[in-house]
Amino acid sequence: MLSERSLRVRKPVATGVVALVLNWNGFEDTVECVESILRSDLAPAHIVVLDNGSIDGSMQRMRDWAVAQSLEYASYPSPTAANISDRPSAQLVFIDCGSNRGYAGGNNVGIRYAMECTGAEFVWILNNDVVVDHRALERALNVAEADPSIAIVGAKLLRYDEPETIQALGGGYIVPVLCHDTQLGSGKQSHTSGDTPIEVDHLIGASMLVRLAAVRDVGTIDETYFLYREETDWCIRMVRSGWKLFCCPTSLVWHKQARSIGFKSPLHDYYAVRNVLHLVRKFYPAALPTAFAYFACRSILPKLARFEFERLYAVCVALRDFMMGGTGQPAEYGESALVREYVNELDGGPPPRPSVMPSTLGIRRSQLSS
Repeated sequence: MLSERSLRVRKPVATGVVALVLNWNGFEDTVECVESILRSDLAPAHIVVLDNGSIDGSMQRMRDWAVAQSLEYASYPSPTAANISDRPSAQLVFIDCGSNRGYAGGNNVGIRYAMECTGAEFVWILNNDVVVDHRALERALNVAEADPSIAIVGAKLLRYDEPETIQALGGGYIVPVLCHDTQLGSGKQSHTSGDTPIEVDHLIGASMLVRLAAVRDVGTIDETYFLYREETDWCIRMVRSGWKLFCCPTSLVWHKQARSIGFKSPLHDYYAVRNVLHLVRKFYPAALPTAFAYFACRSILPKLARFEFERLYAVCVALRDFMMGGTGQPAEYGESALVREYVNELDGGPPPRPSVMPSTLGIRRSQLSS
């Protein structure tokens, strides 16, 4: 973690920006994320930490951390309490969402709060498992302010455990016949991407600087997905309403990935398969037969070959629920399953944290100050 003194140093503030960080049983990741935001050369006016019904005492631990760092904060026990409050003076704001509302529902609480209570022009939506470069916000904001038709600016997402390797340049492009979304630059080295902003079809929700005028135009994030693809849905709606999406390659964000639900787990399989087909049906209905066959084969055959029957079962349930019109949290893969996986992870010991970045932004400073 950063030192107390470095967190309290006054920085220039982007008065029209509110950062949103959604937490679910991820106190350590959330603190590391918030510390990196506080260390920004241009800081957001407010950092809103939204807790999605954590069972690990995250919110109280966040308040204790803020006190230990001598940081002023405002804390609200519910979204209703936050939205009827006066405009906050504290840079840090904690809101208890009351339950697990998923990525869309939790962030929508923050978006509504930013629109109704802060007078912000932008929200900077960040996964709690990211660490941001000290100029990430400043550079993304420069791109957004250069063109009022830009709805969202994404960042160059780099792998936390391989800090020079690109996860995606913001997002990528969508192949409509399959509704397959690419991740631009994935696996390449950071220095190969160039500095010119790139227009894309979709952005990954780990870091999105969102213009609230666009939100007022197209609406908030669709909560029927619960997990995965909801930001793709949002991006498609933005583009179809005439807004633009860009990646700012000089806005650097390191992403740990899949800290709430691990990749290659039945829970991930269920939501990934069901929701991509839901997305196809909503936006590309003519492609649904082709996309259904493609994603079914892509999801089922490798698991059969590897005898991964628990994951295969999750895919089959996802296909069934999709055909029956299921959305949101199903009984079998809802909150209880999420909690069970979280508790099992604790019983087995938490996964080892990457040692590549032993402290926030533990990368050569020459890379971060150019």
